[in-house]
Amino acid sequence: MKALMLNKTLTSAQAQIKSKPDGNTQSLNLQTLLRLEGEAMSASDFLALKHIAVNRCRALVNCGHIIWVRRNGTQIKLAAITAQEQVDPNTPFAQWMQANLQSRAKSGDLDIAAQWKFKSQRSTDAFAYPFIHAYYAPFAPNPKSGGLLFTSDTCFAENTLPLLDRLGQVFGISDAAMRSKKRGRMSRKKRLYLLGTCLALGLIALIPIPVTSLAPAEIVAAEPFIISAPMEGVVKTILVPPNSPIKKGDILVQFEDTALRNEFILTQQELNLAEARRRQASLRAFIDNDAKRELAIAEAELKLAAARTNYARERLAQTSLTAPQDGLALYTDISEWTGRPVSTGEAIIKIADPARVLLRIDAPLAHGEALQSGARVRMFLDANPINPIEARLERASYQASRVAEGGMAYEAYAGFTDNRQTLRIGGRGVAKIYGEKAPIAYWLIRRPLTLARQIFGV
Repeated sequence: MKALMLNKTLTSAQAQIKSKPDGNTQSLNLQTLLRLEGEAMSASDFLALKHIAVNRCRALVNCGHIIWVRRNGTQIKLAAITAQEQVDPNTPFAQWMQANLQSRAKSGDLDIAAQWKFKSQRSTDAFAYPFIHAYYAPFAPNPKSGGLLFTSDTCFAENTLPLLDRLGQVFGISDAAMRSKKRGRMSRKKRLYLLGTCLALGLIALIPIPVTSLAPAEIVAAEPFIISAPMEGVVKTILVPPNSPIKKGDILVQFEDTALRNEFILTQQELNLAEARRRQASLRAFIDNDAKRELAIAEAELKLAAARTNYARERLAQTSLTAPQDGLALYTDISEWTGRPVSTGEAIIKIADPARVLLRIDAPLAHGEALQSGARVRMFLDANPINPIEARLERASYQASRVAEGGMAYEAYAGFTDNRQTLRIGGRGVAKIYGEKAPIAYWLIRRPLTLARQIFGV
């Protein structure tokens, strides 16, 4: 189509050029014009076509600038300018030129070929454009799509105007032909392949699969016995290493007992003194009736001293904490507890049964819907990620809480159903939680949909 339209206008251009004097110059111009038409027809893309129009055409026309003008109604865009790799619309020249052309587009002057002279520059303008004479050659076959603007420091000669019009026609037709290119029609075999592929993908997207989510997990003891501080004091030392097996009756924690031991010794001395006073009052009571009253007071003082002694003995006994059952002693480190003051009821050591363990899961907030009781869980240990461990979700917290790693998460617990291997308390890894089944398409768009709802609040 492009070659046909160019050929229709070639005859008229040749007739116009040959009708003018100076045959040698016209012959050269015709050769240059034909060469430019060939380059325009063989341009590979719009960038190459615009480069030929604004740069190579200067070999045919003596001018200052050639500007490729793109129109959209009255909106003007400078698509290319001579000797410029890329047009910056924010420069003063581009803004001034665009404003001039828009005013002419509103008045209809850009619908036809016309020559004019730019108005003189204002005193506030930061530049002075030397090429104030202009000729506008609209594109063919649609003049409202744009055209080529030729500028010069002198008025264009009348015998040059047909060449300028011809260039507007050539590059307009080339631009329109390049925009109207259509893809080759797909063969029947390819259409069948494409239809079959789309159908297969649609069927695959409807296959139901469990909606899964990943969350960090840790193996913890099930219902451990907690050794807590029975009183306020300072931990002297812990007598068993962390995560070591212990027996019932083993001493686990030793508190600082200097003050309590001295207090116990003093109460024993007070008890001995009260006992001596009671014996003396008892002997005097046989010969003196008034001494019987002193005997009652001495006996009361003896009971008080005995109670103080028992209290001091009990407190001294509490400075050594023993294991009430067999198991593993779970705590952080001896150095963290040595010399550390504790308050009454503060947990120090957990005694766990190695055979009774649970899987604690910190499920992210975005995956709370998968925390259904009885849901399948697979634990991938960091130490053995190849062999997952099966478990079942038992319970999950109703409200999210802050975790040590930062952020909020639901705390869930799962019981292990795979007893083929011994599980070490403290083992960490990733838990895969299986929720209700949903189509694969939902599984693919679930996270983008959740992110979009969080951003836009819909």
